[in-house]
Amino acid sequence: MEELINTFHIDWKLIIAQLVNFAIVLFVLWKFAIKPLSKVMDQRTEDISKSLDDAKKIEKNLMKVEKENADKIVKAKQEAQAIIEDSRKQGNEQGQKMVADAKHEVQTVIAAAKEQIANEKNKMVKDVKDDLADLVVIATTKMLEKTGKSEINEKIVKETLKEIK
Repeated sequence: MEELINTFHIDWKLIIAQLVNFAIVLFVLWKFAIKPLSKVMDQRTEDISKSLDDAKKIEKNLMKVEKENADKIVKAKQEAQAIIEDSRKQGNEQGQKMVADAKHEVQTVIAAAKEQIANEKNKMVKDVKDDLADLVVIATTKMLEKTGKSEINEKIVKETLKEIK
């Protein structure tokens, strides 16, 4: 083995010093680089895991809110439909009421017109009777003047007027 050491020029002291140096460098790297880096990576892993969990919770909440909004929209549409139906019913009722009121008003106007026509007819009949009575009196007076006796003539005229009226 000594030949091997001489052939390759291996120095035990140098190898031990290099091993000590390597151990020191390894310790320093472990203490100041790998361990803090490991902690940072573990913290990152936790943060990412927490973020993923939070994202899942947010997604669930979002789905819940979207469902609630959809339910509210459906409910609002139903309420709007009910209001529209109510309005239609009220419109129909008011329309029917207006038609009934108009019919009643037309009937009132017709009744008033008929009454006015009847009154005017009665007035015309009375006027015609009065005119006719006057004509009869005039005609009778003229006839009786030609026949003679005025006392008898007056009596006949008065009786005739009573009968006409």
